Amino acid sequence: MNQLTKKLSAVLQTSLPKKATSVSYAIMKDGVLLAADALGHQGDKDKTPATINCTYNVASVSKIYCTVAVMQLVEQGKVDLDTPIVQYLPRFSMPMDQRHKQITLRHCLSHTSGLPGTQWRGFSVSDVKNCNYYDDVYDYLSKSTLKADPGEYAVYCNDGFTMAEMVVAEVSGIPFDIYCKEYITEPIGAESTRLSALHHENHPLVREYKKPAELLLIQGGAGFTTSMVDLCKFGQLFLTSNAIISEESKKEMAKPQGHTFLPSDDRTELYGLGWDNVAFMEPDFDLGEGVLLKGGNSFQFTTQFIVLPKYNAVLAMSETHDCDLDVNGTLLRLFALALLETEGKNIYTHSQPVPAEIVEKYSGIYLMPSHVVKLDIDGACADASFLHVRGGKDRFYKDLRWNGTRFEGEKGQTFFFEEKGGDTFLMTTLKGRTSASCMKAKEFENTPKAWEDRLGKDYIVINTTANDYIIYEIMTGFRVIKTPECKGLYTLSFSGRSDSGVYGLFEGTVSAVDDNIGRGFLRTPTNGSRDLIDPIFSVENGIEYCEVASYRYQEVSTLPAYAGQGFNDGYRNNGVYTIKEELKELPAIPEGRRIMVMDKDMITVYDSLFSEEYKPVKEGYISLI
Repeated sequence: MNQLTKKLSAVLQTSLPKKATSVSYAIMKDGVLLAADALGHQGDKDKTPATINCTYNVASVSKIYCTVAVMQLVEQGKVDLDTPIVQYLPRFSMPMDQRHKQITLRHCLSHTSGLPGTQWRGFSVSDVKNCNYYDDVYDYLSKSTLKADPGEYAVYCNDGFTMAEMVVAEVSGIPFDIYCKEYITEPIGAESTRLSALHHENHPLVREYKKPAELLLIQGGAGFTTSMVDLCKFGQLFLTSNAIISEESKKEMAKPQGHTFLPSDDRTELYGLGWDNVAFMEPDFDLGEGVLLKGGNSFQFTTQFIVLPKYNAVLAMSETHDCDLDVNGTLLRLFALALLETEGKNIYTHSQPVPAEIVEKYSGIYLMPSHVVKLDIDGACADASFLHVRGGKDRFYKDLRWNGTRFEGEKGQTFFFEEKGGDTFLMTTLKGRTSASCMKAKEFENTPKAWEDRLGKDYIVINTTANDYIIYEIMTGFRVIKTPECKGLYTLSFSGRSDSGVYGLFEGTVSAVDDNIGRGFLRTPTNGSRDLIDPIFSVENGIEYCEVASYRYQEVSTLPAYAGQGFNDGYRNNGVYTIKEELKELPAIPEGRRIMVMDKDMITVYDSLFSEEYKPVKEGYISLI
């Protein structure tokens, strides 16, 4: 992996939620692959890491492959774009609407056919064996009508590309999947690019986690799976002379061919043949003229495919839906950063490159009393993310743009840095008022072995009361974790319910005073240093305890197993036990007492105070209060 790929992937990683399965991207310029990577896993039970050889269902990007196949037959004189397709498909009949006899290949490829839209039966399946898809298509259309006269107006239509696919198969005498493999993808070395029935065993198909692999019988409209590297190879055909498709055919595909009946509609006309947009523009970036755009969306994937003539570049990205990305914006941001890094060229239209000294000095870890924040600065943008120290991120400020002196946010905020007394603060201005959001983390030399030995250990609360609402929501237990990228800092990552209305997640960072005492050290005005914690550890009779944030916690490995024990007579400590086998029923609860059951991460799953229905727990903890 080259340095540019490492940098781009680090930027992309900041945008991914903890639940994300996988996203892959590739950037090709002047026929050379600048960067390519796959993040996450393949979606299988073992979470096998994804690689750039993995394939993604690119859904409607398949329409470009289908269009190229049609144009090849046009070049050979075997079909004509403006001849009715009934001449190539004599079985095609719509008894309830004779206008179908006017539909041409041009109509099919420009979304102006008037066909219903999508044959959903067979659109997305888990197996493609033993299907008679074309018979189903003819049956479906025989019971349908057109929404408009062919050529009247353009509206996105999968059915048109199914008909185009069937024309290719009928006229060539070769099944569509084999035709595309032999005449398009294999000649350009795109080994991974296949339709469902011919999937390549050396290129695993990613699936969204816990879902079966998604295959599509609708081949010409949505059936291709491919790696992003091979998708870029395909895109290169539209930037260079080649033997696959002629210059004349490419020009025809890139003409605006959509039609509309609304005078103010200036988008519909930009459909090309296959392309979603043949003059794509994005106000935040200088992309040049004649940008070709095609997107794809299935039940598991979102894909963007962009050809940029001005930069002789091809961009490709596909994600599983649980990545929750703005795929188009993210891909263009990565390309903008790639140009800055490789050529010093800025294509942002509303921001300037961030000076290297700003990046070096102010990127890194910042702290709030309850959160660790990662500030990533790249190119002309910055992102600030809550960095959950147990894994995962949630962005709370994203795509901040550098205006030459400070960053600007999408909601009108501005961000800058202020230094005082040796500390650095991220300042936020909104509606004319400025305050500090968070303080940059310091490094501390003191790293006592006792603290290092605590890393990864869990501690659970043992002195709550029967009417304590807080402990149900947050701070049920905590884990000691080394604060990322910061020497001498330790984070107490408390367990809490994600739906808590106060914090949800509370992760407080401290420095080690000595073997047993930690200290919160933030000094951020307004709200930025409230709720600091000062943990004090102690050992009694071989058991380690911690007094912190007004509660007493016990290290969980020293808890006894639950075997039906009753409530304690005393009130200093609760009876807290480890659940090591399925707990099907709870003991009776005396008046004024309470039972809490936590899962293995010490998050409350049952609390008698709230009269929730108890569901059997196989492992975790029980507290008799």
